[in-house]
Amino acid sequence: MKENPVFIVGVFRSGTSLLCSLLNQTPKIALMYECDVWNFPRPLLAYRFQRNWAERIEFYNQALSRHRMIRENDCRGLAQIRTPADLYRVFGERKGAEVSGEKSPFYCDRLEQLHQQYPNASFIIVWRPPVEIYRSVLKAGQTSRFFGKPGMLSRLIYQQEQAIQQANRIEKQGARIFRVDYASIVDQTEKTCRATSAFLGVPFDRRMLELNKADLSAIYKAPHHAYLRRGIIERQKYTQDLVSPAIVKKLERFRHRWEQQQAGWLQPPTPKNQPQPGTVEFVYHNVMGRALTFYDSAVRAGFEFLPLPWLRIYRLFKTWLVNPPSGIPDEKTSLVKDCQQHWLTILAASALLGLVALIHCHSNPHLMFMLFYAAPCGLVALVVNNRWATWFVLLSSIISPIIQYDGDSDYRSTGVFVWNFFSRFLLLEIVTLTLGRIRLEFSKDGDKAS
Repeated sequence: MKENPVFIVGVFRSGTSLLCSLLNQTPKIALMYECDVWNFPRPLLAYRFQRNWAERIEFYNQALSRHRMIRENDCRGLAQIRTPADLYRVFGERKGAEVSGEKSPFYCDRLEQLHQQYPNASFIIVWRPPVEIYRSVLKAGQTSRFFGKPGMLSRLIYQQEQAIQQANRIEKQGARIFRVDYASIVDQTEKTCRATSAFLGVPFDRRMLELNKADLSAIYKAPHHAYLRRGIIERQKYTQDLVSPAIVKKLERFRHRWEQQQAGWLQPPTPKNQPQPGTVEFVYHNVMGRALTFYDSAVRAGFEFLPLPWLRIYRLFKTWLVNPPSGIPDEKTSLVKDCQQHWLTILAASALLGLVALIHCHSNPHLMFMLFYAAPCGLVALVVNNRWATWFVLLSSIISPIIQYDGDSDYRSTGVFVWNFFSRFLLLEIVTLTLGRIRLEFSKDGDKAS
């Protein structure tokens, strides 16, 4: 088996899972699915694959069991693995493959790092128009906590910008790069698979065209992968217009920029006079995307170094808080719809918050008012939803330190103000999340009673 790994890289929801599934149909190719062994803070990479690394990576995303490398959490047979290359090699050898590697959307901003580590690696870069990607992201966000969290637009823009820029730079340094358009994967599947096989130096296998026979056991069993699991190679059709006109225009401006940067292989090329993102718009999304990506990487590092008993308790508690008892995600309605449905509760909570603040203003600033500020937050969490409750938590966490700041010179310190804000926000948010879960439990019991 070749020692140089293969990496399939593209922004999330761009078609990398489909291409990986097709290529893995031949026994000569063994690509791991999002083990994300390189999705890790760079200064800490030297500490990977030490101690109980296998137990930790399995706990993080079940990578080893998904790829049938362990059974019943028994990791004793992986003692020889000390580097990511070892992991790819062992996985490939078990399949008898000639080439091995990994598919991950988290490597868009790590292409230069991977090329430096593996100068002879092969990179398959998948491109898809950003409006199509973001529409798929929003659809997936209806059932996925990852795709439903804030900042996905900035993550998309930053990751795509990095993928294009870094691919161009490492290609000039001699990296082996093969670029694939999502449309060609779907509309010209055989042609694309033949060209990709030739790039990897393995014979084309007609089984690559039989998605209905593909082994998809390594892919997360999540609702947003249900369309792939149908076994039919075709574009997904959306029954609603998920992307707002303003975001469509924004992503079109970025598309013009990115297509100009890839004019050497994309056909037909985009005319040069098309509008592109302005400086402020470009800088904002890339700075935000970089910050959010760093946060994701830091969270990943936590799964490597914090004690496993802590992580298990954290995950159990988070699952209890976030997952509704019915198994159906809490409905994500618009703020306007929330106001229309719960205007009386929101108004009452606002009045109660104002009353608490008024009493606090005329009281001894050393008195603890946390319990009283929790009342309007808890009311909204129990009746409306956690999103609105978090807004009340934020207001309460700001108002209370401001009142103390004005009422006593002992509180007139930036450090004290910041500490009081964050400590109040954390405690009140824990209370509202817990009460929000109780609301879901009440809803389940009410449904049973009816």
